[in-house]
Amino acid sequence: MKFRTLLFSLAMLFVLAANLNLCCRVGVNGAWDDTLYALGDARRAELAARATAEEILPRQPRWPEIEHRVVLSLRPPQGDSRCLSARILSQVPGVSSLYAVRVGERSFGVVADADKLEERLRSALYGSMPPAAARASYSVGIEISPVYGRSGSAMLPSDMALAVSGAVPAVFYDGEGNRIAG
Repeated sequence: MKFRTLLFSLAMLFVLAANLNLCCRVGVNGAWDDTLYALGDARRAELAARATAEEILPRQPRWPEIEHRVVLSLRPPQGDSRCLSARILSQVPGVSSLYAVRVGERSFGVVADADKLEERLRSALYGSMPPAAARASYSVGIEISPVYGRSGSAMLPSDMALAVSGAVPAVFYDGEGNRIAG
């Protein structure tokens, strides 16, 4: 009977050990969240954030305090290294989350608020719409994508909208979908 108990205990120990995951939690400047990261993903996220910060701020950026707590978990790690990189970069002084504006191959710069830029672009588009038009669009797609950049380097959304709307022609359509201008 003791032998069976020992075998059962040993089997349960192996099952438990097979389902344990070595993970880590990451604290950035003392702020912890409950996300579990694979050790390699956490390290890659930190290295990617460091490389990005050093590219944006070439003179030794002030790096946030990063702590790792290794844990054993029955749950697999679910943390995304890109989210962790963003969390780290948000704590680097001088680095901001911005939005790059491109039209085709031409780059117009960055803005801090993509929603305000889109609002200003719509306003510029519909403000120049002739009375006979029912619908308007820009002739070329305007790409607004998230990037990191130096704090204070962003243009005002109104200035960016003026620059883009001046460079990208508008196209207007009547109620039947016929092009009337642009």
